[in-house]
Amino acid sequence: MTLTAEWRTNRGKDTVLIVDESNRVREALPADPNVLSTFLTNPGDLAAWHGERSVAEDQREPSAWGELVIARGPLGEVLTMDPELYWEGIYLWFRSRGVDYDGARRSGA
Repeated sequence: MTLTAEWRTNRGKDTVLIVDESNRVREALPADPNVLSTFLTNPGDLAAWHGERSVAEDQREPSAWGELVIARGPLGEVLTMDPELYWEGIYLWFRSRGVDYDGARRSGA
């Protein structure tokens, strides 16, 4: 099964989704600096990502989680990105806290 990962934002609530080949949400992880740092730097095996609870049927459509910031393929390749939302998110989650996305995990942010 081919999986992709998406960072989505919805009125200040960000989520990382694991999406299957049928474009259905398989896992949803609330965004935090560690989740986003891993997503942005080295997502690894997307099948190993697990959310805290099951995804409700009415939340299986990725667009239900808000606007797409960036999507990554199974090998970590960038599939699509909204540059404005991306840099806004980088500022919100990292730069405003004095860290960069590739150093957030090391600094304990």
